[in-house]
Amino acid sequence: MEIKMADKISFDEINLGFELPMQSKSITQEKITKNAEASLDYNPIHIDPEYAKKINLLGKGTTIAHGMMTLSFMGKIVTDWVYPGGGFMKSLEGKFFHPVRPNDELKVYAKIIEKHPRPKKEENFLVLDVWCEINDGIKVSAGTAAVIIPN
Repeated sequence: MEIKMADKISFDEINLGFELPMQSKSITQEKITKNAEASLDYNPIHIDPEYAKKINLLGKGTTIAHGMMTLSFMGKIVTDWVYPGGGFMKSLEGKFFHPVRPNDELKVYAKIIEKHPRPKKEENFLVLDVWCEINDGIKVSAGTAAVIIPN
């Protein structure tokens, strides 16, 4: 059963191990450049293909996406699920393991790993594992998110 927060389910109905619907993102140089503009991070490894070819990072010779770009996708999968039902994200942490490059297909996943009931029902929260993979299942980033779930 797919649980959508817009369905206004209760905290008690959410089970450990529940996986949010996977989200897919096609990474392009244009998206990387727009992210550079939004973040004011103009490091040439992100925005200059000629520079990237010259330094040949990890033998690939391409630009790489900002780590915070993948972290933003990890936040989006969580907020897309929790916000419609009135919940909100309390925290998001992540680590980066592998570069993301133009033409990579990024898949974003999240799974509930902890439930924390509280005496005040409006303070119930969940912890989710969140992670991104590219192409053939290479994990590029992972972390945790905590969300408050209304009752």
